[in-house]
Amino acid sequence: MLNELYHLSVALEKAGITPRDWHKDLKPLPNATPKKPCYKILINSDCSISGIEPMKEGVAEYLRKWEPSNGNSFPGFNIQPLYRIANEDRKKRLKKWREGKETIDLVELKNWCIETQSQNWDVRTAKKLSKCLGETPDQLRQQCGDVPEDFVSVKKLFERVSAWKGDDTGFFQGLESCIWAALERGQNVSFLLPVLAHEGSSGKKPEDDRGSISVFLDVPDWEEYPVANEETIGWINIRLLQTHASIVIKADNQVDDAFGFESNESDGKLPDVKLPFIGKVKLRAMNSESPCQYRYGTIDDKSFRIGAYSRKRAKGALEWLGSEEREGATWGRADGKELIFAYPAIMPKAPIMLAACFGARKVDDSGARFENYAKDIIKSLKGLALSLKDIELRVFSLRKMDNTSAKTKVVFHRNYSAQRLEDAAKEWQQGCSNIPSVRIKAWGKEKGEIVLSSTETPFPLQIAECLNRVWKQDGTTKCEVKAAQKSDGIELLLDESTIQRIVPHLLTVALQNGIGLFLSLGNSLHRNEVFKLDGFNKHKQLMPAILGILLWKLGIGKEAYMNNPPYLVGRMLKLADELHTLYCKEVRKNSLPPQLLGNALMVAALNSPIQALAQLALRIVPYLGWARTNATESAGLSRYVLKEFGLLEGKLRDMALPTRLDDPGRAQLLLGYISSNAQTEDPTNN
Repeated sequence: MLNELYHLSVALEKAGITPRDWHKDLKPLPNATPKKPCYKILINSDCSISGIEPMKEGVAEYLRKWEPSNGNSFPGFNIQPLYRIANEDRKKRLKKWREGKETIDLVELKNWCIETQSQNWDVRTAKKLSKCLGETPDQLRQQCGDVPEDFVSVKKLFERVSAWKGDDTGFFQGLESCIWAALERGQNVSFLLPVLAHEGSSGKKPEDDRGSISVFLDVPDWEEYPVANEETIGWINIRLLQTHASIVIKADNQVDDAFGFESNESDGKLPDVKLPFIGKVKLRAMNSESPCQYRYGTIDDKSFRIGAYSRKRAKGALEWLGSEEREGATWGRADGKELIFAYPAIMPKAPIMLAACFGARKVDDSGARFENYAKDIIKSLKGLALSLKDIELRVFSLRKMDNTSAKTKVVFHRNYSAQRLEDAAKEWQQGCSNIPSVRIKAWGKEKGEIVLSSTETPFPLQIAECLNRVWKQDGTTKCEVKAAQKSDGIELLLDESTIQRIVPHLLTVALQNGIGLFLSLGNSLHRNEVFKLDGFNKHKQLMPAILGILLWKLGIGKEAYMNNPPYLVGRMLKLADELHTLYCKEVRKNSLPPQLLGNALMVAALNSPIQALAQLALRIVPYLGWARTNATESAGLSRYVLKEFGLLEGKLRDMALPTRLDDPGRAQLLLGYISSNAQTEDPTNN
């Protein structure tokens, strides 16, 4: 990861962009949500706690805490709720009180809290708080030095928390008194109850289930800026950086670090960076506790020497690249544990939605289209250099290895030219159109409205999402597998050298997991059913285009394969379905069986088209006979089906049908089966 971030820092430097430098021990607060807020605790001049309130939305995002050692921080840190309630009946009462469905019974609640088993603070809690309210603020006060008048709130906070130094119960009693007083006044019950009592699990040991709350200390009588303020945190950061710079001493005979900068302070842990969605990320974790690290004969910082300056550059570069306001431009979410990063080596003045072009879009950006993003990006990049070949695009992804630690790994890294993106975007769209017309009758936005929808061009990251989804033949899906990687779609779009390795694999996965989708889609299309294209049903618009891309990458164009036996057999089974539907409508009073004639033979056709056609020849006879004598209102349609049957039969008669189909042949047969007729594209034709 350090190599990728070094190249990014060079690009930022050339563009004159200086990421904000944060002291390595001044770390962001945990993510605050309405369900799990960060609480601001206000401390009076008499060292009593005057208020507890949830931090206003968005404030916690720019606050930081001084955390010189893991878990010991100031003025933000985590505490446990004062008491723990694990009894199921009591938890139900707590929930009703918290949600305002029942008036809180303070006498009963106090009786619960008095019980010994309800105590939630133990010796470990006291030990931790003695550091968070004693040693840690003392260290921070020493680092900050004299406090200017504008930030006198910080000085007041230092003085007031010092009263709890060595007092294990003072902070607890202050919190409890404040909460009970507010509850007796009937104030803020919904957010104070979680601080007072943790709703524990009766199946867990109390020591493993104490709960956790993020708090931030402040004073109510601030003047220019409170402690919980962006300006105050910025001032603390400047003081910490100044203090740190004054004590750094360059060693004699110092060797350069891995990137040619000074290697001073290369022996400590590398800083963490907090990224959206995946949280804390370690820039590099090499330590002597992992015996495998000895295989190169060096360990810890000596295996890859990184000085303080290089560390600052790497940390600042990743924080700049992954900042919230650049979502869609330089980064995006591939899934819950992986982020995709993408940027041009020549930084544009205005952000370009490069990550969004790969499909790393915001959740509410459902109306976005690949072709629009690609067009806008190419247009913007053309202004950065004389030729697109001179602009390098860097793409990499970070994956969190587990949910409990900051271990993160670069799982994908490629560099491409902007010229390749322009060429690949055209090829991608040509590939998506490498399919016959597929029209899907779907419900519109207005109630009762029916519209004809066509296939859509997928984003590269949607390739793995679609291919990993396993479909049943009834058109439902409940699970997914990990057969394709998220980055496979980006390689499929941009990489010219690995096409032959990736495409056959992706085609196999598409057929293994998606056959149920195609068979159910065809069966429903030929029954004139109306679709609801939401959720995973959206894949029914994307999967045909993905088959088109894969065939296009294999050099199989629709002008050729639409005259191949597999495609024609698929078309014939489609016509069999439509004739069967027509027959049931007129003769059986619209009573259709669950599976139509052609659909029932599709599984056989995917293995052996010859056997499938032989069975079709026997089973379709009565329907052909009816079609020749049909005199109802649908006579014209039945004549059309007969004519199409005749044309297909004529073409197939002179062809050598394959005994068995390979994967490209199966894809062609499926596309033939779901292809549309002009006669069936009328929304009113039910």
